[in-house]
Amino acid sequence: MDPKLEKKMMNVYLAADLTRMKRHYTNDFSDAIAMQNKRLQKLMKIAYEIPFYRERFDRVGMKPEDFKTGDDLAKFPILTKDELREWMAKEVENPKYKDWIIDTTSGSTGKPLSIIFSPKEKAYMKANWYRVMNVAGYDPIRGKMMSRINMHDENPGGRDTFLQKLGILRHEFVDQYAPEEEAIDVINAYEPDWLYMNKTELMRLVLYANKTGKKIYHPKFYDPISEKTDENNRKLFIKELGPGIIDSYGSAETGACMIRLPGKDYYIIHHDSFVVNVIDDEGKLAKEGGLVITPLYKTDLPLINYAIGDKATCRYKKGVRFITSIQGRMNDYFYYEDGRVTSFFEVTPVIAHCPDILQIRFIEETYDLIHVQIVRDDKARMSEAELEEYLTTNLNKIFKRPFNFEFEWMNSIPPDENGKLRMIVCKVDHD
Repeated sequence: MDPKLEKKMMNVYLAADLTRMKRHYTNDFSDAIAMQNKRLQKLMKIAYEIPFYRERFDRVGMKPEDFKTGDDLAKFPILTKDELREWMAKEVENPKYKDWIIDTTSGSTGKPLSIIFSPKEKAYMKANWYRVMNVAGYDPIRGKMMSRINMHDENPGGRDTFLQKLGILRHEFVDQYAPEEEAIDVINAYEPDWLYMNKTELMRLVLYANKTGKKIYHPKFYDPISEKTDENNRKLFIKELGPGIIDSYGSAETGACMIRLPGKDYYIIHHDSFVVNVIDDEGKLAKEGGLVITPLYKTDLPLINYAIGDKATCRYKKGVRFITSIQGRMNDYFYYEDGRVTSFFEVTPVIAHCPDILQIRFIEETYDLIHVQIVRDDKARMSEAELEEYLTTNLNKIFKRPFNFEFEWMNSIPPDENGKLRMIVCKVDHD
């Protein structure tokens, strides 16, 4: 079908896709896994006819029929971000895709990446976002949604459409750059059922509310997007915004592939639409390692075994994989002179078990010195000096050798230039 006509039919595709997605999760994932296997087998047959992927099949001496389940993808080459960037840069110049949709990532790794979607693929990705809301229990048709302003939106002040006037698909916006008091007043006036903003933007409002006592309306559901939410952040969000926190995980390249629901300590994978594997350094399936994602809906220009750059742990129940923790790709490691590292996974318990810490960032200035930016709860049990002693003592029990620490006490920690907030920043030359 002509891409221009496909674009006009995107809402039709979206509605049709949503009806076929699993939108309510129980303890039985057999149907979703069966659908995953069926769609994977179809995807691999399509990919075999694409030169970029034919080379990868040949590299490992395999054919499409060798891939029957999601676990079988552990035998297929990993697709790195650099490989995808190079491939997409060539395809963007292909006239065949001039009427397709080209998205660009935020460039959190320093190099923005263009990714090409057919209109049907983009419609599926949008339907999948509505599915996230359905799984959480939100009704996107009748509910009231509020989000940050999208700078590409033609009407960033809101969409006062005919349907909205009828109470359907209501969606308003809050200026994420407005003063905290003003932004909170906008949220309070609208009383959204679903609120989503970048985590750092929402954290700014929550820190202000926590410090000043200003109340923020408690949405039924809210989703701090684009960045990993650690356990201390989660506790503060719940304190100021209520228990309805959603953690929907994905990327601009893949879409939302899994969700952590309120009160849960694990992520449910959308198995009917994605394969999410955890791979160790030897390329084998593992309980701890790198996240590798395959969107099964993306069949025109597939992303097979895409290494998103995050680390994760997982567990299995009745043969089904659940992701139990994620270390966001925004975080560096702590490095030592001999090349060894300490990950954020290892130091997380020290921070998570100290509710006095509201926000924290570690900056490794040298192999001997870590600069710590930290925000302390005004109602903290420990003083600043006691917290410094707590962190120094307990972190040095974890590090492979002791570090010196310097502390910078702040009201809030500013995000990085790309609007996100790394919790570990390594400035030493470790290449």
